[in-house]
Amino acid sequence: MERSSWIQRWFRTAGGSVAHPAPACATIFTESDLRAIRAAMTLAMGPCTERHRLRAAVRIELAASALELWLLRADIFQYLAQDLGQQMAAQEITRFTPLFKGLVPGVGHAPESADNRAHERHLH
Repeated sequence: MERSSWIQRWFRTAGGSVAHPAPACATIFTESDLRAIRAAMTLAMGPCTERHRLRAAVRIELAASALELWLLRADIFQYLAQDLGQQMAAQEITRFTPLFKGLVPGVGHAPESADNRAHERHLH
């Protein structure tokens, strides 16, 4: 028996589907979601120099997924920070970050923070 047919049979008996396995991070998004993100990112670049706006616009349009757009935030931040300062760059990035909620794994969840306070510990 061929190894691949054995594996396929095993998946069928286990209840899995070999023909269409689900990706580990399957996220359903629409083209309108990507258009909204692209528009927000492009709008954020408005006050930047023409050189930075053009570079960002090309990269934003070439991004094929929400994850690629998410990763472009670093470049957008860099352009904004160079032209407007870090504080303004952070504010602009924060404005369109919620658009990624549900499209990129981990976005939209409250970050866990360490609580370093002493909790009724007495070290005597």
